[in-house]
Amino acid sequence: MDIDATLTMEGEGNVEEELGRGKRNKKLSWQLKSPFDKEGKAVSSKADNQNTLKSSGWIKSTYTRRCIFHYAKEDEKLVKKFIVWLGKEKRRGRKKEGQIDLYADDNSLRKKPYKLYHQKISSKMFFLELSDSKFVLDDKHIDIALYYLRKKECYHPRDHPFRCTTTDVLFDNYMELVYKDFSEDASDEFWCAGDNQLFLTPYVWGDNRRCGIAWTEVDKIFFPCRLPSEDDEAVTHFLLGVLDLNQKKIDVYDSIYSEPYEAGMNYMQMYARMIPHLLKFSQFDKNHKSFGNVFNKFDIQWQRSPHQTGSTDCGAFLIKFAELLMIGKDVQQFQPEDIKDFRKELAANLWAHGEWKRNSGYDTPPENVGDDYESENETFCPKEL
Repeated sequence: MDIDATLTMEGEGNVEEELGRGKRNKKLSWQLKSPFDKEGKAVSSKADNQNTLKSSGWIKSTYTRRCIFHYAKEDEKLVKKFIVWLGKEKRRGRKKEGQIDLYADDNSLRKKPYKLYHQKISSKMFFLELSDSKFVLDDKHIDIALYYLRKKECYHPRDHPFRCTTTDVLFDNYMELVYKDFSEDASDEFWCAGDNQLFLTPYVWGDNRRCGIAWTEVDKIFFPCRLPSEDDEAVTHFLLGVLDLNQKKIDVYDSIYSEPYEAGMNYMQMYARMIPHLLKFSQFDKNHKSFGNVFNKFDIQWQRSPHQTGSTDCGAFLIKFAELLMIGKDVQQFQPEDIKDFRKELAANLWAHGEWKRNSGYDTPPENVGDDYESENETFCPKEL
């Protein structure tokens, strides 16, 4: 059912009801020791902190965690309810020139925003753009979806064959920004200059507030790449890179091309060259169990994947590829014509999660390695994916 054909439907009942909550217990955790802590700063290692409660992490909330990927499975009418909700509070009269937001200024979401990831969602346009293939996904859609895929991997470790984490679009933007300087000076001095160390190394060590799982704790890193246009002003294409730390390679999943092409290969070369230097500067080999001490350029391997049929679905394909790969499935099992349903279900799940968080009072604290991830008993969703 198309979004346009259903936005005029009338709502049935209260679709903004509370979607469930429960209690959970506190667990112990620890703090990773980073080589970048200043001398004299009191930082305890994993061994020293096994009996010490952290002041931050998932453990702060009094409510049970929920994995967003189960809402639609538990409620077969959820997508229909979501579409009805999308159709409410639209603007009346003619749209002004240059107006993008289709909803009234005083709609309920602006008055009381949803909290998803570290973002406040105060416009229904976020959900409309995510659910409708007429729209291109933006940075916020990609980052929020990857964040909840990280949580899914942590909440359901038995269903994932390896540990993994992600970066975000901001990491990709910064990599592109500094690559020219890196090409001219690939020494350690490059990482010490300006904000390079302050911005990029926290991702490696899990100290970044946007992506708080350390690379030393995982086997693979999923990173979104946004190819720039020729005039560097418009987005042309999203693709997914998967950094395999054990195999020292980068797998590329592209919803348009299954073979390397000049623009894509040039962009991935940036990662293949810069990441080994970043890991070496971060003393990564001393903390990762199987990486070793060889910091050569990573191999790039283009993988076969389903191709998009529309011109606006590359971001949605990136998310779907990541979801399948994280649970060890072949991306070619996904049919391109299913992307429309995937977008609507993902948007409906995020809407339901936003409702639950708002109604229950749940407030997601910063993510940290080791915080409450090992027990599935406190996760209010089925153990099966």
